[in-house]
Amino acid sequence: MSAGRAVHRGSPPSGARHLRAVESRGFGRRPSSRAGRRQLRRRRLAGLLRFVVFLLLIFVAVWAGVRVAHAGTDGSVYTGHKYVVSSGDTLWSIAAREYGVGVDVRRAVFKIRAVNRLDDSTVSPGDRLTLPYLEE
Repeated sequence: MSAGRAVHRGSPPSGARHLRAVESRGFGRRPSSRAGRRQLRRRRLAGLLRFVVFLLLIFVAVWAGVRVAHAGTDGSVYTGHKYVVSSGDTLWSIAAREYGVGVDVRRAVFKIRAVNRLDDSTVSPGDRLTLPYLEE
């Protein structure tokens, strides 16, 4: 034997034992049997399914949050509502009364005419108008 080198006899170093133990449990290797491949495929599919369900839940939560954040006390404000013209009403008086002080009445009259496809500003008693939602 040479003076500077140690010779290992008997059991291999502890690192080699650990490597052999990991290989025997199947880590780092693809399964060789059909059943093992099927099990791996099922495991991957289950993980993918959990991820898709997670994304779907996130989407629903965001959608619901936006709906709740934009919810008002009166739903007709967002879709518009019906108005029956009574005697003495003009588009200007209807817009001023229905939309209040904070809205430009000229813009409101223009929108009412556009939504209801009116050629001029005259309305008759009994006419049914749709008063649209006006964004700020």
